[in-house]
Amino acid sequence: MSTFPEFLQSLSDDQLRLLIRTRPDAFFPTPPSAGSLATRLGLPGSASRALRQLTAADLAVLERLADAGAELDPVDAGELGEVAHLRELALVFGPDEELRISPGTLTALPPGWRVTDSLPVGADEALEALPARERKVLETLASSGGVGTTSAAGPDADPASPVAKLLAAGLLVRVDANTVRLPRPVRDAMRGIQPREFPLEAPALPEVDQSAVDETATSAGLDAVRQMRQLVMALMDHPVALNKDGTVGVRAAANLEKELGFDPRLLITIGEAAGLVGRGNVDDEDVLAATRDALTWIDATLSDQWAILLVGWAASPWRADTAAKLLSADMHAPAVRYARLTILRHAGRTDQLLFHAPLEASGFSPQLIQAVVDEAQFVGALAGTPQPAQSSPLLALLGSEDVAAAAKELVPPSVDTLIAQGDMTMLAPGPLEPDMASFLERIAALESPGLASVWRVTEASVRRGLDGGLTAEEVHAWLGRHVMGEVPQAIAFLIDDTARTHGAIRAGAALSYIRSADPALIATAAERCGLRVLAPTVAVSDQPLTKLMAQLRAAGMQPTAEDNTGATLNMAPEPALVAATPSALPRTPKATEEQVEAIVSKLRADSGSDADAGAGDIFETLRAAARARRHVAVGFVDKQGRGRTLTVLPLSVSAGQVDALDEAEDRVVRIALPRITKVVLA
Repeated sequence: MSTFPEFLQSLSDDQLRLLIRTRPDAFFPTPPSAGSLATRLGLPGSASRALRQLTAADLAVLERLADAGAELDPVDAGELGEVAHLRELALVFGPDEELRISPGTLTALPPGWRVTDSLPVGADEALEALPARERKVLETLASSGGVGTTSAAGPDADPASPVAKLLAAGLLVRVDANTVRLPRPVRDAMRGIQPREFPLEAPALPEVDQSAVDETATSAGLDAVRQMRQLVMALMDHPVALNKDGTVGVRAAANLEKELGFDPRLLITIGEAAGLVGRGNVDDEDVLAATRDALTWIDATLSDQWAILLVGWAASPWRADTAAKLLSADMHAPAVRYARLTILRHAGRTDQLLFHAPLEASGFSPQLIQAVVDEAQFVGALAGTPQPAQSSPLLALLGSEDVAAAAKELVPPSVDTLIAQGDMTMLAPGPLEPDMASFLERIAALESPGLASVWRVTEASVRRGLDGGLTAEEVHAWLGRHVMGEVPQAIAFLIDDTARTHGAIRAGAALSYIRSADPALIATAAERCGLRVLAPTVAVSDQPLTKLMAQLRAAGMQPTAEDNTGATLNMAPEPALVAATPSALPRTPKATEEQVEAIVSKLRADSGSDADAGAGDIFETLRAAARARRHVAVGFVDKQGRGRTLTVLPLSVSAGQVDALDEAEDRVVRIALPRITKVVLA
């Protein structure tokens, strides 16, 4: 029987190349020998990454091998299932008739985790009706790793004992005559968690109409672009003051939502990850503001804007589905990036996740999966009903391809004409270029989003445009250039009527002044804002013009700013910008073909090195013996410095010590791991 290092050394060049591609983390830097490679492959981190590549069917085979004792002794795997994938990942080794589980493999599994465990029928009712003694047994096992030793485990034990009753009810599983195990689904049910059932065959995939999926995804993605543009423009005009801990206050978030007309929580996290929104200091105040990169994004094509949002969302380290304060430490969860990508690879289908990624999916709550699906539909990564499917840009992202190119294929040509109707609406028959969309947002309210959007002109929307520095003449001229045919009279009249009453008060810098043909307005403004009246139609203020304009608006008036010639001024402030801190997508290391060949050559050159190194990990042997319920002879040095040997049954190996049952003395002994000199299977 060969050791694991000897098995690695015996691999053909093609087998070694495959192992390098499937487990690249163990080969950088290049291991000096087969023994060193064996050690790296058995490390918990490396073994855990390999286990996450297994399907539920693969894990079921691994469990059967473990139950047959393959961790310590070779077994015949002929009837236990397909082991090809396990071989590719070097999680097992040896011929089929003498197959072994590689060192470190089972140690990397979560404690008590088994894919084949299931909740027995009637378990919920049985747990609800458990007597106190039996419940205590289950709670003790649940808090101590799930495995326990008892004399009541044997088939001839007293059937009235708590353990025997739990075994009969299927709430415990008999390992051997002295050992019982608490199945994971039972433990979950005890904690009020819905147990997961892992399918052992690949669930069927639904047929996907990719064109329909892409059409829906494009519409959603462009609407997300529109909302992000609104958010960025709002933050350019008015950065949001942050709390001392860098979070966005509840009131500030509510005010921003009121201004925008939609909840900006998710968009802020996407914008932060995409480098469009950031936190920084402006005028000695910590604020949430647009970034310098946002200026470039605003001028980009619609397809590029969508691609940037989609990638930014996928890379976001924020959990927007929590109730925590916006951008707080409680929202920051970098690991969610890995979960998000796993969920996206399987389009949020729980059955696919539980088969193809069981170890990862077992840690995903239904709430997390649903949140990822909802967010993915918002940004156009997933689309379709009743079960969403991946859009082409998402498929490109998952395949490390050009997301922007995939988005460009889907976004229809932009339009520069509108269809205006007498009911005060305007139809955009296709996507609008950013400049055109920005102007339309200033004078109309979006009524129906989509690739073909509908906008409504209202008094409030026109006044918003006039407040931003537009004149009625500029609005009419713009509509004349972009509306197909004649502008309906109703729209033209509304613009003129709103402009007629807008700007009845004229403000300028003295520090500042106001003037109006209506003396009553001057008197009212002077009274409400503390102005000095110089004449019936003129008053002055000691406030700067920007503050005076804010005061007048707060008093319910609609002033218009002017320069010293009487021309209208645009009082929109210069954007306050902060530095971008974009997030990156998590990447799995991959070896290039050149690197693969170089590693193979180096390992072959060192083929005479320590082929048997690492074969005798006594701690790994102890852990394996504890899992397999195998007796071992342990050599150790006691506190008096004397060498001793005991034949024991290891119970647990943790915290630098092993607890083992000395059956000859009917007692549990505890031995510090550094004192152990050898371990031999009894």
